[in-house]
Amino acid sequence: MSSLTIFVPCKQRGASLLEFAIAVFVVGILMAVLLNRIAYYQEQAEQAAVNATLSNLRLSLEMKVANRKLSRTNDDLAVLAEENPLNLLKIKPANYAGELFSPTDKDIGPGNWCFDRTDKSLIYLLNYAESFRDAPSKRLKFKVKLQRLPHSPAKPSGTPETIGVALEQVKD
Repeated sequence: MSSLTIFVPCKQRGASLLEFAIAVFVVGILMAVLLNRIAYYQEQAEQAAVNATLSNLRLSLEMKVANRKLSRTNDDLAVLAEENPLNLLKIKPANYAGELFSPTDKDIGPGNWCFDRTDKSLIYLLNYAESFRDAPSKRLKFKVKLQRLPHSPAKPSGTPETIGVALEQVKD
């Protein structure tokens, strides 16, 4: 007699509550690490963008000064200290809010540049304040300042000669 073997399939069950809880816990940890990394890279991107804009502005100022010296024009460099330095750029940053009089944080918006026409300063409102640990506030403020030679007693003129300009960070 031949024996017949009949295989009865086992009933498939779903994951136990413990297995489900472990899977949720692991996914939660991975999401927390991912969100932490995303925030870090957003802060680094903001810092790089601000530094790139400042580098472009400083280079544009230096080129303007060199051009004036080479053309031997008697234009006063003090005019550069009064102008919006972003006007020297061929293309303004996409996050430029414009020229405003005594702007509030709401007027500027986080992550944007503006030129304060009241005190002739360039302002950047931080989006991620943690990326600029040395910043005293959420606003970074820059001004074009004249660089002058020290006054010489041998020189009869009362005002020192302007030798250049610099874009410097100032405190509020």
